[in-house]
Amino acid sequence: MLEQVGLPALIDRLAEERPWALTLSLGEQQRLAFARAFLQRPEWLFLDEASSALDEAAEANLYGELIRQLPRTGIISVGHRTSLLAFHERRFRLEGGGAWRVEEISAGTRDLGAR
Repeated sequence: MLEQVGLPALIDRLAEERPWALTLSLGEQQRLAFARAFLQRPEWLFLDEASSALDEAAEANLYGELIRQLPRTGIISVGHRTSLLAFHERRFRLEGGGAWRVEEISAGTRDLGAR
């Protein structure tokens, strides 16, 4: 799993006890969180800026794998990148003053976000 998320250097370090939050970069911590999701296979997955420290190619790879490997998992993402649209079917938009709406994301928009 560590190879799949781009952390092969950690494979030989699995038995180490250390303050990993201080050792790993934010991007590495985010990759590790994706590995946990793949292993735990939750029914629902809530991701808050889960790929903000990754480049868009790594984000696309990890989100694509989530969709492929966890087809029954409901994925809810909070983020600022429009590239996240590629991996979701609906967007919950907060409009201020307590107003909100749910928008369908067209397949064309999802295709553009995946590039």
